This record gives sequence, structure tokens and C-alpha cells, in this order.
Amino acid sequence: MVDTMLYVIGAVLVVGIVPCIPQCSNFLGKVGLSKVAAWSNTRRMLLGLCILTFGGLMGSTWTMIIHSDLIATGATESCTSAGCGALIGDHQWNTMPIIGLEWGLVGVIAFTLFFFISLSLLMDFENNDWNRSWLDFGTLLSGAGLIPVAWLVSVELFLHDDAPIICPFCTLAHIAAVASFVTFFLLRKQHDGGFWDV
Repeated sequence: MVDTMLYVIGAVLVVGIVPCIPQCSNFLGKVGLSKVAAWSNTRRMLLGLCILTFGGLMGSTWTMIIHSDLIATGATESCTSAGCGALIGDHQWNTMPIIGLEWGLVGVIAFTLFFFISLSLLMDFENNDWNRSWLDFGTLLSGAGLIPVAWLVSVELFLHDDAPIICPFCTLAHIAAVASFVTFFLLRKQHDGGFWDV
């Protein structure tokens, strides 16, 4: 089950990255997604962003499941990696400073917001009155999310007593966060450059 969930989340992220690549329309047509292949580059990127943020939401939720297992039983079958137990099970490293929330919950909240923004932009694609504001908000929010990602990666690589120690589910959530920021940023550039609906 553990490896399966890791692969499922990883596959969701890969599927989310594909529509964000401008040259993917031929590939999408070949795999039977000709309607999506005919979309503009911006709409395909928004679809990819929806999938990426959903993958990040899955990864963050799974870290909360691991944490709940560790709290309840002191062990977890949700992750076989030593990094999961050492990082997610350690209150010092799995708690956001000042606010005191579990990092998994912070990820769930952030990716829910990212998903809402990206889905809203995709569903109301042609509404130029408000999409720039949502792009700005998504770019700012996802950019701010890179600070905790950098902190958590430094914990894994340098600060933890057993460093380097890697939690694969945390890593997938970090990849989703970085990919979400990059996609929001590129979409904002497309909007500014007048290529939003091309």
C-alpha cells in the first residue's frame, strides 16, 4: 500500500506537468485527448495546475495520515521510509513555528487554496476582469510557500540529528509546491504578454 500510494501521487504530479509543457499538444492527441490538445496553451497549463495542486493536496494529506498513525500507535504502515517516522513523528520538526500547526495541515490548506484558484481560472477562463487578480494572488501565495519548502528541505538535509534523512511524501509535496509556483508565474507572464487566450 505504501509504495502504491507513493507511485500514485508521483504519477498524478507527472500527469499534471505534461499539459504545462507547450509542446504537449501532439502527445495529448496521440493518447486520445484530442479535445484537450486543441485547447490553448494557457488552458492546458491551467488544467495541469489543477492536477499538480491536487497531487500536492494528496501528498500533504498522506503526511497527515502518517502523523496520525505515529501519534496513535507510535508506528506507521503508511510509510516504510525511515525519514517519514523521523521527520513527521518529531513534534519539533513537524510543527510550523509560531502558529503551531502540523506541516501536513499547512500543506492541505495551501494546496486547497491553489486548487480553488486554478480550478476557478480554468472554469471561467475567458473572464479577463478578474483572472489577473487571481493570478497575482496565486503567484504570491505559492511564492510565499517556497519559504517553508526551503526550510523543510534544509531540515531534511542538514538540521535533523539524523540528516540527511528524506521523507518521500514530503518531497512529493515540495515538488508540487515548486511546480505550482512556476506554473502560476508562467501563466502570469502569459497574461501580461497578451498570450492568455492565444
